[in-house]
Amino acid sequence: MSFATPAWLWLLVLVAALAAGYVLAQRRRMRYTVTLTNLDLLNSVMPRRPAWRRHLPPALLLLAALIMVLGLAGPTVRMPDPSRSSVVVLAVDVSPSMMARDVPPSRTDAMKTAVRDFLDSVPSDTQVGLVSFAASANVDVPPTENHQAVTDALNGLRFQSNTSLSQAVLTSLNTLRATGGSAAGIIVLSDGLSNTGPPPEAAIDAARAAHVPISTIAVGTPTGSVQLAQGQVNVPLDTRELERLARDTGGLTFTAATEQDLQAIYSNIGENVSRPIVPVDISNWFFLSALVALVAAGALSVLWFARMP
Repeated sequence: MSFATPAWLWLLVLVAALAAGYVLAQRRRMRYTVTLTNLDLLNSVMPRRPAWRRHLPPALLLLAALIMVLGLAGPTVRMPDPSRSSVVVLAVDVSPSMMARDVPPSRTDAMKTAVRDFLDSVPSDTQVGLVSFAASANVDVPPTENHQAVTDALNGLRFQSNTSLSQAVLTSLNTLRATGGSAAGIIVLSDGLSNTGPPPEAAIDAARAAHVPISTIAVGTPTGSVQLAQGQVNVPLDTRELERLARDTGGLTFTAATEQDLQAIYSNIGENVSRPIVPVDISNWFFLSALVALVAAGALSVLWFARMP
């Protein structure tokens, strides 16, 4: 929960002062009471009343004041907006290491199958874009409700050398801005660290400024290898940069060692990005709670002491 107008929270000082004043008044009242040394006389003129009853109405009044101050500060929570569709960009790694077969039939083939399952799991009005990246990033399909276009583009992906996760994120952010829609997030699928392009901080700062979470899926195993022109090359999975991108932008991070892992992950993400997350004002609930506390304080005071607090 956050507050739209936190300047009102300074009024909490006044609530705390009222609470402190009440405590001090009760202590002074106790000092005056003990000056009457004839306790039998005191009991006859002041019938015994449960102490907690005497304190409950004022406590409810203080609680109502506290809740009203919080309501004035404009409390908001982030929730899915059912009235708007979302925009998601899938950024997929097409560097040669994705040809490794440690995730059968290969990292890339498993990724393609999982992306198709993801497209099946999101609502039809969710706009999905596809960005492929290696040393640079290309927008293969701008965000569209035509999910079949994304599926078709998967079959045309071509491998390129090197990897730049930051460039993938920056290109995906530019693609989201061009749509003007409600960005639900970016999903990056890769198997390792960047070896070219901008530093990770550039992508993280840009995503934070745009309030776009980056979810990452690390695909592969520590024993991955691929056959290239120069021979067999080890391409172990390295999740460090992927985890940082997700952690520092408020996204989700996953690791997949099998095609089934990927399918389960994409299905899970699909459920979470189906609608854009927007701030929702809940101040009315605070004011209603404060009203309930005020009414309860008045009712209990009249019931127990025949007077308003």
